[in-house]
Order: sequence, then C-alpha cells, then structure tokens
Amino acid sequence: MDRKKKIYILYTAIFVSIMIFGAANILIKRAEIMPSKIPVYKYAAILPNDLKEMMKQNSELIIVDTRVKEHFNEGHIKGAANLPYISLKAMNKVLEKEKSKDIVVYSEDGDRSRKICEVLVNLGYSKISNLDNGIKGWTDSGGELVKEP
Repeated sequence: MDRKKKIYILYTAIFVSIMIFGAANILIKRAEIMPSKIPVYKYAAILPNDLKEMMKQNSELIIVDTRVKEHFNEGHIKGAANLPYISLKAMNKVLEKEKSKDIVVYSEDGDRSRKICEVLVNLGYSKISNLDNGIKGWTDSGGELVKEP
C-alpha cells in the first residue's frame, strides 16, 4: 500500500505540473498573438552615412549612446552622451529639456536602442531616430570612434 501511495502522489504531481505549465504556455502564446491596445508611435531609422551628414549640418544634434559605461569608454561616436539603458528615468530627466531637438539613439547592434526610441516617443519626444545596426553599423560603414568623453 505504501508503494501505491508514492506512485499515486508522483503521478498527481506530474499531472498538476503539466496542467500548470500547459496553462502558462497558452497564456504566453495568447499574449503574443493578441494586438496591444497601446498606441504605437513612430520614430525614424537613420543609416550611419546619413548620421555623418547630419552631424556636419546640425550643431544641436543630440547623440545618445545607451550602452553601459565600460563599452562607452572603449569607444563611442564623437559627441555622444552616455545615458545607459538601465536608467531610463535618468535618461528622461537629462533629455527632458531637449524634447523638440533631433535625438539619435544607438546601442551595440540597434536592438536595444529601438526599444528605447519607442519609450522616448511615448514620453513625448518628437524627433527621435535610431541608428541602424547601432555602433556595429557605424564602424562597419567606416565611422570613427573616440575614447574621450
């Protein structure tokens, strides 16, 4: 009888686990296919060569490097401000007065900065651009990096 109880408890635990993980999987899939009710705001994608031209023409251009300080110190686009993605509140506080200026955001490969652009646009920034392929795209196109702030 003792062995039957152990087997029964084991099968019950397995069954309950399958039910819980199955329900969680259904909820996750449902969230992926259901459209969000949050409005989607647009921002521009900018190619590295276009950014180079923009830097020559626009003295008030703000360039934001969202990488961590260590990566920023290894090399960044000249004139970029290091506002790491981990502190979006601090980034918003610093950029708050610049909402109407042209702001170009970049990360390592452009993925993280795309998400940050979405957040900034939702916060009311009107001229946000994401550097296509991030710092990698910049260097691949011959863009120079500097190590001083």
